[in-house]
Amino acid sequence: MISRAEALERARAWASTDRSGPPPEIGLYEFDLGYVAWVAQPTPDPTTGPPAATGAPRIVVDGETGDVTTWPSLPAPEIATRYTGQQATAGRFPPDVRYVLEQAGWFPGRDVTAAVEQWRERYADDLAAMEYTPAAQAALTEFGGLVLPQFGLRGQPGGGFASYFYPISAGVVTMGAEGFMEEYDNPVFPLGTNDDGPSELLIDRQERVFMSHWVDQFYIATGIDAALIQLIRGGPWPSADDRTW
Repeated sequence: MISRAEALERARAWASTDRSGPPPEIGLYEFDLGYVAWVAQPTPDPTTGPPAATGAPRIVVDGETGDVTTWPSLPAPEIATRYTGQQATAGRFPPDVRYVLEQAGWFPGRDVTAAVEQWRERYADDLAAMEYTPAAQAALTEFGGLVLPQFGLRGQPGGGFASYFYPISAGVVTMGAEGFMEEYDNPVFPLGTNDDGPSELLIDRQERVFMSHWVDQFYIATGIDAALIQLIRGGPWPSADDRTW
């Protein structure tokens, strides 16, 4: 285990990098999995000086390993909460997929229920024929509003077809969902859109995710996590016509 003194030592070493003069003062916040550390900024007189510097990065010193990771300028308790969630879900996504998700704004425990409910209320008439299942609710609550690039042929994000998860500014498209339900007699709810086609992303009661494309209907994966991996890494995907799903 890393002691408080050891965490301070690591934080001072980090803070002193590319900095001349005496070691800076360090702020330290202890939580269950380690320590959040930052360079303590003096508080200027509000009548004579500008506000204290903002936007400086912070670090987490892992309490078990001593590993140091850099974090944005957020309140220490918020960083501690996010770090705890990150550690709890460390194996949930492969590193390449997790990187794309985090760059898009996802983090463990993300909850955009308010935005999703506002979107559902606004487009209630368009969604009237769709069943808002627990699978759809869970997926949109955590991933709603994200724009996820897809890896291109060279393995770099942004080279393929991006996915847009509702709510988005363009509203909602349900033509593909309606056609899918009629063709397969399988209720689905719209998750978002994809630049390929463009096409619609759908999810059913069993958490199976489909793509409704003008060429065909495709089965992506079962479970939102598996579907995100597929959408970010790219296809090809089997036709839903074989009904192996």
